[in-house]
Amino acid sequence: MPRDPQPTKDRILASAERLFAASGFDGVSMRDIAADANAQLALIHYHFGTKLDLYRAIWALRYTDEVANRREASLASIDFGLPVPKLIRTLVEIYLLPLIKMTEVEELRAFVAMGARECTDPKEAERGILQEFLDTPARRFVEYFGKALPELSPAEIAWGYQAMLGVSVVYLADRDRITRISKGAARAGDAKAATRPLVEFCVGGWLTLWEARKQSSGKDLVRSNSKLEPKQIRHKMKGRNRKK
Repeated sequence: MPRDPQPTKDRILASAERLFAASGFDGVSMRDIAADANAQLALIHYHFGTKLDLYRAIWALRYTDEVANRREASLASIDFGLPVPKLIRTLVEIYLLPLIKMTEVEELRAFVAMGARECTDPKEAERGILQEFLDTPARRFVEYFGKALPELSPAEIAWGYQAMLGVSVVYLADRDRITRISKGAARAGDAKAATRPLVEFCVGGWLTLWEARKQSSGKDLVRSNSKLEPKQIRHKMKGRNRKK
């Protein structure tokens, strides 16, 4: 009898990932996974423990390797001296591009679908997956956008991040509804076509929020690499008021 070229542990992970992507965490049993992986149920418990432990193992493998490490390296090199529009574009691209690129890789598409399901599942808090894997990087992005746009309140930064998250989750979760509503002009998973509009939409949203806050605060400042000191800013504002 020929030896199975794929180790049992890998088969279990692949089957679980595919089934979770199709039916969600609660829609899959350990027996379903065992049958799909052609593995004994006892072996799944031996290698992974509970169903939640198995689910967590997939997240640890996929998210850490494919998204978290790539983002971390990019965030570490951020130059906060950049003009605001360029800085915001850089942050948006660091956030969105790794997610969009995952949809181009065949072996990652099941995890993409699984992740989108988890992000929209009302019971996700019971499992703690998002808290374990996504809350820390989310806070990091909130911190960085807050540093890039200090004029915005912490609440505005948080809502801006949440809106950007919504854009990414809907893109990842789409099973081609976009084809219906666009009458064939766009297709789900078309990373090349989706990248520019998604990035531009998110960049535009952040900059519009920033401009609105400046206007409501009575400010009309253009930030650049040459930063004005508070006294210089007050002097400029007084000069403009005299001219008026």
